[in-house]
Amino acid sequence: MNRSVLDGTRIGTWQWNVQTGATIFNERWAEIVGYTLDELAPVDINTWLNLAHPDDLIDSGKLLDLHFTGKKPYYDCKCRMKHKNGEWVWVHDRGRVVSWTSDGKPLMMYGTHADITEQKQAELELKASRDHFQNLLANIPGMVYQYRQWPDGRATFPYASANIQKMYGVLPGQVKEDATFIFDKIHPDDLAALAQSIEQSAADLSLWQQQYRVCLDNNETIWLSGRATPERMPDGSTLWHGYIEDITTLEQHYQELERLNKEYQLSQQRLEMASETALIGFWQASLITGELWWSPVIYQIFGFDESITPSVALFKSTVHPDDRALVAASEQRSLKTGLHDVTHRIIRPDGAIRWVHELARLLPAEENPDQTLVGSVQDVTERMQLQQMKDAFISTVSHELRTPLTAIKGALALLNSGKLAPVPEKMQKLMQVASNNSERLAQLINDLLDVEKLALGKMPFNIRSVDVQAELQQAIDNLQPFAGQHQVSIVLQPVVSGLTVQADALRLQQVVTNLLSNAIKFSPKQAKVIVSARKQHDKVEFKVTDAGAGIPAEFHALIFERFAQADGSNQRQSGGTGLGLAICKELVQQMGGLIDFTSKPGAGSSFYFLLPAKVS
Repeated sequence: MNRSVLDGTRIGTWQWNVQTGATIFNERWAEIVGYTLDELAPVDINTWLNLAHPDDLIDSGKLLDLHFTGKKPYYDCKCRMKHKNGEWVWVHDRGRVVSWTSDGKPLMMYGTHADITEQKQAELELKASRDHFQNLLANIPGMVYQYRQWPDGRATFPYASANIQKMYGVLPGQVKEDATFIFDKIHPDDLAALAQSIEQSAADLSLWQQQYRVCLDNNETIWLSGRATPERMPDGSTLWHGYIEDITTLEQHYQELERLNKEYQLSQQRLEMASETALIGFWQASLITGELWWSPVIYQIFGFDESITPSVALFKSTVHPDDRALVAASEQRSLKTGLHDVTHRIIRPDGAIRWVHELARLLPAEENPDQTLVGSVQDVTERMQLQQMKDAFISTVSHELRTPLTAIKGALALLNSGKLAPVPEKMQKLMQVASNNSERLAQLINDLLDVEKLALGKMPFNIRSVDVQAELQQAIDNLQPFAGQHQVSIVLQPVVSGLTVQADALRLQQVVTNLLSNAIKFSPKQAKVIVSARKQHDKVEFKVTDAGAGIPAEFHALIFERFAQADGSNQRQSGGTGLGLAICKELVQQMGGLIDFTSKPGAGSSFYFLLPAKVS
């Protein structure tokens, strides 16, 4: 009967004479390790020892000793044994001593031998899965949890991942039975809303989600965001399964964004007020699609109702007929230079003529397929009227002075030459001063007349391919005597052979000469003025660098204005009319280029301009 039961359970059996080592195994014992008893014969205790895993023998021996000394009622051991196919199988051996020798030593021991390989493998897989889950939880930035709350207010966290310590400053075990004290850590301003959200979720079993602050023991306040799904339990309590994460950094970003947004709105309000006061509007236009956007001030400048939809065609219809070519030329020039800078007249719907100044930039073509211009427009009517009055006055004075001044210069030159009569020594110095001042006055008048021609578009330009090296060398040669007077040397850096530029040679000389003379005047004695030219994409960059004191930062915005002088006393000592750079800007722009500068106090200045390179 007992044998039938054992056979049915697929359990191996063994009998062991502890004193002699004689051992009896049943067939199932041998089968577990892949053998028959005949294959194992002869068998004794060494049969078992030879098949057992070496690492498990020590623990097995300790368990036997505990049983033999009466400290354990049974021998109970799980160990590995080597299967015939070379693999290791797990077995569970249980047994006890059934007889003892007369002197109290263990004699006969009976037991069972069960194959638990599948069970052990399942345990190992479960452990691996649990370890993997724990690793996942450990690497999750937030906290996975179960929160349980009873109708009487009791609360626990049946399960909480280790990150609860970061969130609330407690260990999972501290809140497993009682979690009510965690609410003491909630920011007072957030406690009522948090409690209400939990009660609402419990009442209708709706998704719980809330953001709130927690005050940690180190006086640090953090923002948490929680989300959990509720489940009603048989005892009436509610169990939530969810996730809480630290959103402190995100919340700080949102708060900073909100602050910046408020500052932006305030700045926008100030800009709108300034825009209305100065009559400056902002616009965006596509030269491809014809789409146009206007800010409210532009409607006011152009005299349109804001219900009208603006377009490029509408804008062009307002441009004064005599200025349309000027505006079109500036637009085309902006495709090359990226800058649209033009002052022109418009005709409002009521027939009034106003002057406006447009300033805009065009992004590079590869970034701007619609050829979109973004810029501003300002009503400059009053300024232009004043300018016209001033230009008319200057033009009249210039023309009226030119003829008598020419006669005065000629007379002084004749007297200084000594051809009429020898000039007394005492008068020579006074005559030279008079001659120098007449030359300066003549230069001023010539500059004023150039400004007038440029403003009226009457300055002739003969654009052709010009050799860069030759033009720079000519300008340097012409100014060598002037540089010698100031004890300044001019250095021309190597220019690529054959480099040409599209320009009017005479006007190019005028620009380079003006920049060079300025650099010489404002450089200290024994200093060097560096002149260079290089090709940049489809343009040629000319640069003149001095070793002077630099240009004051507050004067940078005015440097190309008419009669602009950073230091009146210095300018008087160095000479100059204050018109040279303004003329340079007009000349460069009308040759399809742009001009600018860089300067650092005490480190000199570099003026540079770009003109189109020769078309290949």
